[in-house]
Amino acid sequence: MVPRAGETAALDGASMRRLVLLAAWLGAFAVPAVAADLETGMEKLVDHLDTPEMQCGFLRTLCRAAVDSIERANSVPATADLLATRQDLRADQHVREAVVAAVAVERKAGQRLACFDEGDCRVVLPRPKPAK
Repeated sequence: MVPRAGETAALDGASMRRLVLLAAWLGAFAVPAVAADLETGMEKLVDHLDTPEMQCGFLRTLCRAAVDSIERANSVPATADLLATRQDLRADQHVREAVVAAVAVERKAGQRLACFDEGDCRVVLPRPKPAK
């Protein structure tokens, strides 16, 4: 409905509920799409890293960035809600990038490399499941 001259535009309750439901529905599909893009992009990037040394160097850099982001997020006072949330989201994204890169490196190398359990990567990357 178009407002008349002098009236303000407003949504009625039903229209607002439809928009909220649409946003929630779209959000449910956007996250997996972004995750798939990250995984695909990381696979392509890791494909160009020819040696285990290059792969570990790349992985160490991502792990260092993740640890730096976590430390930065932990240093923000809880009273700074917006900044704390922003830093937490950034740290989560850096950790996710490092984990996705580790999966791509492990897939390409055919095994878990020693650098997965060294330095910052030891903190960021999940431990392998014990063999049964």
